[in-house]
Amino acid sequence: MLAWTIYLSFAGVVALMLWPRAGAGVARWLALVTALAGLVVGLVGAIRFDPAAGLTTVVRLPWIPALGSEYFLAVDGINLVLVVLTGIAAVAGVLFAWNIEQRPREFFSFYLALIGGVYGVFLSFDLLLLFVFYEIAIIPKYFLIAIWGSTRREYGAMKLVLYSLVGSAMVLAGMVAAVVVAAQQTGQSTFDLAALAQVTFAPAFQKWAFPLVFVGFAVLAGLWPFHTWAPTGHVAAPTAASMLLAGVVMKLGAYGALRVAMTLFPAGLLAWQTPLAVLAVVGIVYGGAGGAGAVGLQVRDRLLEREPHGFRAAGTGDAPPPRRQRRRPADVFPRDHRRPAVRRGGADGL
Repeated sequence: MLAWTIYLSFAGVVALMLWPRAGAGVARWLALVTALAGLVVGLVGAIRFDPAAGLTTVVRLPWIPALGSEYFLAVDGINLVLVVLTGIAAVAGVLFAWNIEQRPREFFSFYLALIGGVYGVFLSFDLLLLFVFYEIAIIPKYFLIAIWGSTRREYGAMKLVLYSLVGSAMVLAGMVAAVVVAAQQTGQSTFDLAALAQVTFAPAFQKWAFPLVFVGFAVLAGLWPFHTWAPTGHVAAPTAASMLLAGVVMKLGAYGALRVAMTLFPAGLLAWQTPLAVLAVVGIVYGGAGGAGAVGLQVRDRLLEREPHGFRAAGTGDAPPPRRQRRRPADVFPRDHRRPAVRRGGADGL
C-alpha cells in the first residue's frame, strides 16, 4: 500500500502537466489533494505496520534482469517514520505555497515530482532503484529555486545541483563497486540491498568504498565542509521548497549514509570513525558560531541548522565495532525479507 505514496505523487504531476488550462486554483487544490492522499496512505501504512515483522516487502517485481536489478520497495521502522514525515511536510509545503501566482501549475508539478522522488528513495531497497529516485529528487530542486526563488536564485540553484551531482557520482561509483565485488564473490549480480548486506566485503575494499558512499550522501546532508550549498540554496528557495530541503530532502543524505554506507561497509565505518567525528564536531562549532553572528533570520537559521546535522554525523563516531563475522548471514537481513533477527551492531546500533 505504501507504494501508492509514489504513484499518487507522480499521478498528480501527470494530471497537472496534461491539464494546460488548469488555473491557479485548480493547481493548488490538485496539489493539496495529492499531498493529503500521500499522507493518508503513509499513515494507514504506519498503523498497519507490525514492528515485530521487521523488514516487510511492499512491492517486488523484475525490473532490469540483465543487471540483477528489481523494482523492490520495502519498509521497516526507519523508513516508515520518514515516509510519514514526508507526507506531513508535503501538505505543509502546499499550504505555505498557496499564494504562488507565477506559473502555479508548473510550480506544483515540480513540487509533486520532488515529493515522489523522496518517497521513492525512502522505500527503495534496490540500490539502482534508490539511485534513480535520488536523482529524480534532485532535478526539481533546481527549477523550484531558479524560477521561483529570490536572492541569487540562479547561483543558489546551480550550486545546490552541482554539489548534489558530485555527491551522486561518488555514491554511484561506490554502489557499482560493491555490486561488482559482490558478484565476484557470490557469482550473481544483484542490486538488492538486503542481499548485499549479507556479503562480507574485504576490509581493504571497505576502507575506500565507505568514505566514497558516505561522503557522497553526506554532501546532501550538509556535512561540513561540504555544506556551503545549503545557506545559499535555502535563502534563495521559495518557502515551500526551503521547508522541504530542510525537513525532508537533507534527510535523504543522512538516510542514504545510514542505510547504504554504514550497512554495507561496517569495517570501513570503524576505520573512518575518528575523521568523521572530527568533521562533525567542527560542523557543530561552525554552525553555532556562524549562526550567532549571521545577519538575517533565514541565513542564521540555515547556519544554526548545521548543528543537528553535525550531531547526527557525530553519532557515527560512537558506533559499535562491526560484528559481521560473528553473525549468521541471515542475521543482517532475512532472505524472505519478513522477519529479521534483532541487530545490535553496525548501523542499527546507533
